[in-house]
Amino acid sequence: MTRILYSLVFFSLFAINACRSDFEGDVKPNQAPETYTVVDTIFREGSNRFPSSLEVKWWGSDADGFVTGYEISSDGTNWKFTKRQDTSFIVDIPAGSDTFNYQFYVRAIDNNGLKDQSPATLSYPVKNSAPTVSFTYSTVTPTRRPLKSFPVTRWSWSGNDPDGFENLDKYELIWNDTTQSPYTLSKSYSEATLEGLDWSVTTTGTRVYPGSLRNALAGEISGLKLNDSNVLYIRAIDKVGAKSRWNGSYKIYIRKPVSKTLLVNANSTRIDQAETFYKTNLQAAGITNFDVIRVREIKDNNYTELSPDNFTQSLIFQYFDAHIWFGNQSDYTLGLAQRTTESLLDKGGKLFIATNFSAAVDLQAGYLEFTPIDSLVNPPAGSQFRLNVGAPVRARLQNWPDLKAEKIVSSARPFYEEFGATPLYDAEITRSSSSSSEVWSGKSVIMAKRNGSNGKANFIICSLELDNLNGNGNMPQLFKKLFVDEFEIK
Repeated sequence: MTRILYSLVFFSLFAINACRSDFEGDVKPNQAPETYTVVDTIFREGSNRFPSSLEVKWWGSDADGFVTGYEISSDGTNWKFTKRQDTSFIVDIPAGSDTFNYQFYVRAIDNNGLKDQSPATLSYPVKNSAPTVSFTYSTVTPTRRPLKSFPVTRWSWSGNDPDGFENLDKYELIWNDTTQSPYTLSKSYSEATLEGLDWSVTTTGTRVYPGSLRNALAGEISGLKLNDSNVLYIRAIDKVGAKSRWNGSYKIYIRKPVSKTLLVNANSTRIDQAETFYKTNLQAAGITNFDVIRVREIKDNNYTELSPDNFTQSLIFQYFDAHIWFGNQSDYTLGLAQRTTESLLDKGGKLFIATNFSAAVDLQAGYLEFTPIDSLVNPPAGSQFRLNVGAPVRARLQNWPDLKAEKIVSSARPFYEEFGATPLYDAEITRSSSSSSEVWSGKSVIMAKRNGSNGKANFIICSLELDNLNGNGNMPQLFKKLFVDEFEIK
């Protein structure tokens, strides 16, 4: 047993020595990895150069290990680590240069952290791409893209650059003639309201309210023509100075106002008939100079005169000193008036509104808050209010004409006037139900006024449409009391 053990020990030592003799020699140093790109050199000249949006691909190998990542650089000095083998980026072309040779460097890193000492390089001949811009219009129907307007308009556009939006620098805008000096606007804005400076001349400039700003920027866009068709032109300019082509808006007719009194037609039906009624009676009352706007007329699923937004519409409205509104639906008429006439009332303007209130309107609808109405009167449960043919509408004040209904009004809503307001007319309203009908004995005010500091009315509201109350044929007398005596329209 002892011999056998000694023999095994000797054999084992011999075997170990024999194995060690196979690994004898000098240890070789770690070899740096190699880095490759798809090609080494690209030759492109003139218009064949690359756009400044580039995509680069690379790979690496290591003879005695494996690649764990890469570092990339645009100057060979500042490096950024990545494990990717491709990337896309925008080349920043120097300002004023249309072309540029962009250097790209990449070096592999092996599993021991050793970096390729001879990075792969690639020179990209780059050419700047021109930006683009075009006008945009809301797709919400009916669209608010007016065919004609007083000298305040609203425009939206979309600009971009093939080399990236950050390469876009600014916009230029001009009315009608692109050979004139344009107005410069920051690329941070994609919409603006343009307000005419002088509404009495043939050609004027427009001040600019960009985005949601309510104060105009310095300067003006020249060349707006009044009582004529106009096109707004826009182009984009990038940081290199490359320009898009001029892009024009649709044609819009800009009207010159003839007065400081505005007749606002908010009817959705009987638009022409109701407008004729008001025009005829205004003229009969001695008011011959006034302007008209149709804020609810729709053709081809588009509002013909309503501005694209309420701020633009309010700038139009505040030009006038007196408004005479009529509309067949209170929700639309009073809702629009509440959002767009604040500036008119703040400057001491006069506002008259006649509109119908349906049975469904809440007695304290939110849009009543700015009117002389405190709340509407609701009929008793199971009944409704109506105005019968021939029903008297009696004046509350002396020397005001009594009126009479000339047709049935299926929904006649009287109201409670706000504190301090003066009732002007009561109507003989019928309360009807499925089983009976009788003259309503409760609150029956259908017209009231709010006075200004001069003791004259600055807001008059009527909950019935005036063209339904001409049974006595004396509307010119009413118009004279309302608009000549109270509003002092000349």
